[in-house]
Amino acid sequence: MSRRPAEDQADIRQGGSWNLWLGLGTLAFVVLCLTVWFPRDIGSGFLQKNLTGRTVPGDAFFPVLLVGLMVPLAVLLVLSQLRPRAGSTGEPVGHIGLSNLFYLGQIIVLTALSLIAMNWAGTGLVALTNAVGLTEFSGYRAASATFPFDVSGFFAGGVLLTCGFIRITCHRLSLRHFLIAVAVVAGLVLLFDGLLNDIQLPPNADL
Repeated sequence: MSRRPAEDQADIRQGGSWNLWLGLGTLAFVVLCLTVWFPRDIGSGFLQKNLTGRTVPGDAFFPVLLVGLMVPLAVLLVLSQLRPRAGSTGEPVGHIGLSNLFYLGQIIVLTALSLIAMNWAGTGLVALTNAVGLTEFSGYRAASATFPFDVSGFFAGGVLLTCGFIRITCHRLSLRHFLIAVAVVAGLVLLFDGLLNDIQLPPNADL
């Protein structure tokens, strides 16, 4: 038997409530982190001076950056419920089925593949350039401080992860999407490897 319109509207309202409370809960979590958790548990601040007097990221740098990135996502969730677009009827939320589990499985596989690419892209690039005679590195460890080998793993894994998420959520992947992914990951490389000299992009810190 097909579902009645009243039942559909009930699911839509439930979906909106999920978005609203998830957004507000995320904002409350961010405030809790910045005012209670981080000040109590993290020894140094967002930035600090090292022994040579250079300003470098402190212990709180990445935690604050992470929760900071959660703020615009939470705000978008709240605004999407408080200020719905004209003609938008919302999306039913609240029933977990096989399609949800399949989506979660896709995300897990994509993340695993991206981490594998991040760990082995640099090694593969070194092997390739050695094979064609451009370099004579003994291995990736010897090249891990040389551009572009030092950023190749992060770049490959980041582009794969970003493009994969776009493909899974939008059900398509265009050249524009790919270029956006490349630009975003390149911006992260410039920020963390170019401007913050004391930070090593993965997987270099594990060598």
